[in-house]
Amino acid sequence: MYRIGIDIGATNMRVGLFDPADQLVAREQSNTEATLGATQALEKLVRMIEAVDPERLASGIGIGAPGPLDVDNGIILDAPNLPGWHGFRIRDELESRAGKTVFLMNDAKVAALAEAKIGAGAGYSSVQYITVSTGVGGGLVCDGEVFAGSHQHASELGNMIVDVSLKNGTLEDLCSGTVLKRESKVLFGKDKTAANLFIHYDAYHPEARRVIAGWLQHFGAALTSIIQVIDPEVFVLGGAVILHNPWLVEELKTIVAQRVYGTMKETIQLKVASLGDDAGLYGAAMLVR
Repeated sequence: MYRIGIDIGATNMRVGLFDPADQLVAREQSNTEATLGATQALEKLVRMIEAVDPERLASGIGIGAPGPLDVDNGIILDAPNLPGWHGFRIRDELESRAGKTVFLMNDAKVAALAEAKIGAGAGYSSVQYITVSTGVGGGLVCDGEVFAGSHQHASELGNMIVDVSLKNGTLEDLCSGTVLKRESKVLFGKDKTAANLFIHYDAYHPEARRVIAGWLQHFGAALTSIIQVIDPEVFVLGGAVILHNPWLVEELKTIVAQRVYGTMKETIQLKVASLGDDAGLYGAAMLVR
């Protein structure tokens, strides 16, 4: 059957049509413009759905959206990266406009599902996926199923505390792409991005080196804690920060190896996500039943 996957991010929204062989056959992308509200975004999504599926082949629509979510009722609750969307009943609204059954799950979780089934985590029994882009999110997949927790909030890794000495010491507070972009602007100018920070890092700029070293230590602390508590067979790391700087993964492996029990050092497996920006699309489409 044909299925539609939708990936809603703080910066971009993507819509894809998948054929019965799970191949992506059509794709549209648009700016989210989250601060303009959910209604304008819904209009864009409807137009993109019509563009990728003009013959209305799809049997249903899967959505990956930033959490927290009320998955049972199809509601975006208080996602910090989607201001003004709080309480938006996206499932009902889109079903009404598109005339198809809609399924909803956290965006990082659907990306985790895709990477675990057909991406870098394929063949592993337990896969902990982490994405680092505008924010930080994750998903744990065990034996092909997403572990969502009793309230659908499991693996909200962005809220994981990695530095208790700071008021804002969560993984997202210290390691998101937004934070790196902010540091770059402070150090090198208001027009600079996170990419500029890494350019200066490569040029051995001392402040850039300090920032990235701190990022590695905090992210390494998160990975170490997850290993000690959950012990996943493999980590798959994605999102713009990782995909544009895949060398970070080897640096993280070295740091984690210094912190885990000696008997665990040889079992550490960190991989770069293989589905790129479309992981969320693939995973969202997999929700359609």
